[in-house]
Amino acid sequence: MENNTINRYAFGKRVKQAREALHLTQFELAEKIDVSQNFLGDIERGIKLPSLNKLILLSNTLKVSLDTLFAESLDNVIYEPDNTYYTDKQLAIMKNVIKSITDNF
Repeated sequence: MENNTINRYAFGKRVKQAREALHLTQFELAEKIDVSQNFLGDIERGIKLPSLNKLILLSNTLKVSLDTLFAESLDNVIYEPDNTYYTDKQLAIMKNVIKSITDNF
């Protein structure tokens, strides 16, 4: 997969899994996020992606984070031991470093 590309198939699969975990039909979810059932079906099949506003609504409705939905599209995965804790100051510095990297590359 090319860098900076969204894996639409994997995204759609995660949307479908999250929808099914909540026992929602395509029609029910489509109504909740105000799109057509056909459009939602296209998302789940990896044909289309929602707009940013619909993406946020979809994430909130499915109770799934955006990073979970886009996991296969992320280039780097950082694994940390469960017992690693950071202070608020350390987290703020890391957030700034990550923002700087993503803004410049």
